[in-house]
Amino acid sequence: MKLILMRHTEASWSFGLEDHERNLSDRGRRDAHKLGIWLTTQCHQPTHALISDAKRTMQTFVGLNLKCEAVILPELYLAPPEKLTLETLKINTECLIILAHNPGIAELAIDIAVPEPMHPRFFDYPPGATLVLDYSHYSTSAQVIDFKTPDDL
Repeated sequence: MKLILMRHTEASWSFGLEDHERNLSDRGRRDAHKLGIWLTTQCHQPTHALISDAKRTMQTFVGLNLKCEAVILPELYLAPPEKLTLETLKINTECLIILAHNPGIAELAIDIAVPEPMHPRFFDYPPGATLVLDYSHYSTSAQVIDFKTPDDL
């Protein structure tokens, strides 16, 4: 299956607002739209999505404008890589996107990507970072297909 590991796009900071309730910035909304177009034009169209229940991840998903089944999971909010991996095991689909947060999404990407992308932003996995993999539930690694950040688009 194709697996897409995406960090939410840029969020804004507002005094007194809980982290879980942070909204996307204007740039974050634009970047989500650009990433959605890129996924579609590159034939990385997800058939299923797992999304953290944080406001910014749900807004990123809406901005991607993807036409797939989506499940919002509270347990993906700030989830460690092990939890993200467990959730992938529950899904049998052609192309799965997981939309979550650092550090967990970046740690999972670094743990399983073979070979690691030669991209200068791969290891810090900035907002909107998107890794596309050829993934098998039966392996501890996954073949890299592509890696992009919003600045690349």
